[in-house]
Amino acid sequence: MTEFAPTRRSLLRGAALWAGATVAGLGPVKRAVGKTLFLNDPFQLGVASGDAVADGVVIWTRLAPDPFDPEALPPEAILVGWEVAADEAMKKIVAHGQVWARPDMAHSVHVDVRGLEPHRPYFYRFQCEGVVSRTGRALTMPTPRMAVDRMRFAFASCSHLEQGYFSAYRDMVKEDPAFIVHLGDYIYESSGGTTVRHHPGPEPRTLQDYRLYHAAYKLDPDLQAAHAHCPWFFTWDDHEVANDYSKNEAPTTLDPAAFMQRKLAAYKAYYEHMPLRPYATFNGNGMTLYQRVLFGDLAQFDITDARQYRDALPCQPPDWHAGRLLDITECADYMNPSRTMLGKVQEKWLRDGFANAGTRWNVLAHSLMFSDFDQIQGPQRGVYTDSWGGYPAARRQLLDMVKQRKVPNVITLAGDIHSFFISDVKDDPLDSSSAVLMSEFVGTSITSESYNAANFASWMAENPHIKFCDDTHRGYVMCDVNKDVWRADLRIAANVRQRETAFSTLKTFVVENGRPGPQVA
Repeated sequence: MTEFAPTRRSLLRGAALWAGATVAGLGPVKRAVGKTLFLNDPFQLGVASGDAVADGVVIWTRLAPDPFDPEALPPEAILVGWEVAADEAMKKIVAHGQVWARPDMAHSVHVDVRGLEPHRPYFYRFQCEGVVSRTGRALTMPTPRMAVDRMRFAFASCSHLEQGYFSAYRDMVKEDPAFIVHLGDYIYESSGGTTVRHHPGPEPRTLQDYRLYHAAYKLDPDLQAAHAHCPWFFTWDDHEVANDYSKNEAPTTLDPAAFMQRKLAAYKAYYEHMPLRPYATFNGNGMTLYQRVLFGDLAQFDITDARQYRDALPCQPPDWHAGRLLDITECADYMNPSRTMLGKVQEKWLRDGFANAGTRWNVLAHSLMFSDFDQIQGPQRGVYTDSWGGYPAARRQLLDMVKQRKVPNVITLAGDIHSFFISDVKDDPLDSSSAVLMSEFVGTSITSESYNAANFASWMAENPHIKFCDDTHRGYVMCDVNKDVWRADLRIAANVRQRETAFSTLKTFVVENGRPGPQVA
């Protein structure tokens, strides 16, 4: 059944309404352009907050009375009112204002609200032409070095709309995280696998195509609820654009110019649909997505971008344009020390962050699994090229940063592989006595399928530093952290092909302060 089918274009789109209605705390919102009648709720895509800091948060919405009709709104700016309150009833207004929803940004709205108090909840909503959005909840971060005893957050990745329902987001709301970190593949550009619902059209290529895809995902009620529950932080992986792409190299086309246009269209649509700070704004060439987040003196998060700046995959055959399993002895370029995953500017930013790290826990949030993963049995060594395994010099450089600066309690978080992997990140994964430098938690997918259980099981003997692997469940990871223990619950769905499904904890791992390496709780 097609759940997100394009709806019929509104016949009375330009009819007049609006005579200066007022919403508490906002005051009249008047337009300087022609008047518009919303025949449908213009806030159908929900509200969201993100990129929270100690004194503020970004709040987002997009006017979309008919999300699948690009002409449902006139090609002109529309004034939107916003307000932030200290209480859920929206009686104690602490900030409010108006902002233009511009057609060149798909009538999306990003408000960088500042001047708020640290480490506390706020509530927000939008209003346009007498219509009021749902109320969202946002939380500000503790100030840097503020003494904080506890932090609770979720991280997730790989949410394929066609392959299941987003019940994991509903479970996150029940688990009540202070924030959510999404590690990529927020949307999928491709179809395939077992389908329970359908994308709104063929594989996207243009800006309007990607806007349709984002709208289809945003219409999911469980995703909307999770966005309204708390602020999110983001990085992307490949499927926000195209499978296994690297910087300006596409796996699906040999025409670099055509792929560049497609990539920039995907980036712009991504910005339009996410509650991102102004520094991330799409500038015509790309976006600055990597960022550092401080949660008081308890944790520092370095959220990286492993797609936009990296070199091409190593030793690609001319007729193959995606990641592949590579025997490293057959690739002379594999150990090339100049090959980068993050790019020189991002590497320096990360190095500077490590130099100033002063928190109890230090988190590296990637889209891709960081641990070494040998995928050939026997004396040969095999890596999947579209992962950190395809960039050994870049991975070695990052490990050396941690060693040289003696960064304590490093936790690395990842997604992409549609499986849980819990690992010791060793200085030398081939030496069982080598020091553990990081603890890695890789989350499974929200819905995206995987059928690698037999292969993964056959490779475990080659990878004793990997303490746990599960390929058969869909879900996410809920983390509860204090000064002494990092706790990670692997949350799993009974059946993502049913909208209403039960959730449980598959397994729990902990990392103790000063003792790197996850242990079964």
